[in-house]
Amino acid sequence: MSGYGRIRAVVGRVFNGAGIAAGGVTFFMMVLVVANALLRFAVNMPIAGTLEITESSLTILIFLSLALTQYEGGHIHVVLVTQNFPPVLRRVVAFLAMGLGFVFFAWASVAAWEFAMKSLAIGEQQWGAIQYPLYPVKFVIFGGLVALAGQFAIDALGVALGEDVPGAATDPDPEEME
Repeated sequence: MSGYGRIRAVVGRVFNGAGIAAGGVTFFMMVLVVANALLRFAVNMPIAGTLEITESSLTILIFLSLALTQYEGGHIHVVLVTQNFPPVLRRVVAFLAMGLGFVFFAWASVAAWEFAMKSLAIGEQQWGAIQYPLYPVKFVIFGGLVALAGQFAIDALGVALGEDVPGAATDPDPEEME
């Protein structure tokens, strides 16, 4: 296995762990919403804070799984134009796309860090049926964006090295596309 392949495998294990955690959050949300509905219907006693908890949980599960989706090549691909390019040009376009993804999400990571630090500094709270600090959720957003930017950088490196990168559309087969 190449050095690139080893790096990708290690990062993949980390992202798979984050994906499992996101699945756990999804399961928790499902149980909470069902329990809330049943308690509201059966005894007219809903669980306080269900809306607020599910709002934050949804944010957490999305940002925990963004990098895993990129790692697996699961984001939407539009190859209407690039599928007709020669292989070398497809690889150049894929490299540019991955590079631009890295730049954009690195920039978003910086903004998210500032957003999370400000939230921590002012002690920002979620207000509603229950109160809890919001800064942990904002740090998960930051972590998810950093991981996604890192995966874009790894994918750009892979395309540059001529590796097979899931989702890079360097050699698309229209029959395999969904």
